[in-house]
Amino acid sequence: MFEPIPETLTPPPGLIAAAVLVPLVAGERLVYTVRSRSLRHHKGQISFPGGSLEAGETPARAALREAWEEIALRPESVRLLGALPPVFSPAGFSILPVVGALEALPDLEPNPEEVEEILVVPLEDLFAAPAYREARHGRWVWHYPWRGYDIWGVTGNITHELLRRLSGRRGYPGGAKEGGQ
Repeated sequence: MFEPIPETLTPPPGLIAAAVLVPLVAGERLVYTVRSRSLRHHKGQISFPGGSLEAGETPARAALREAWEEIALRPESVRLLGALPPVFSPAGFSILPVVGALEALPDLEPNPEEVEEILVVPLEDLFAAPAYREARHGRWVWHYPWRGYDIWGVTGNITHELLRRLSGRRGYPGGAKEGGQ
């Protein structure tokens, strides 16, 4: 279902290597963050915990490190399942989504310098969302509206790929529209 997690990530020229953790809780919920409004870029947007790879760091280590720094998710509580294809950000990043399983939702604490809020979203809600895509920066960008939030952009695209891969399991439906609203 998922691809092997590479030991290295070599981004296309001009892009910075990054990784995010896609925390899947008990196979039923995803953990997202709402980025702090004090950040320089992407203020208040929904994201997965993640960031740039440090020198010599593997994508898996970077994703786990960032999850620890951003939401106090202990690396030992995560069982890595694999990766999704890299996504590219207009901000200049090549991002590898690393999918990790959590048996249960642990106590999480947002780092206020980076994270305003932690969201735990049921997969059922995402499958049922009136999802749609639009063209931005010459690429398709998926939107998943959820309880007044818009899970979109790179995070929406990662969510879409994850849901596409999970849709054949447990009878989950597909359901996203192929056009804008």
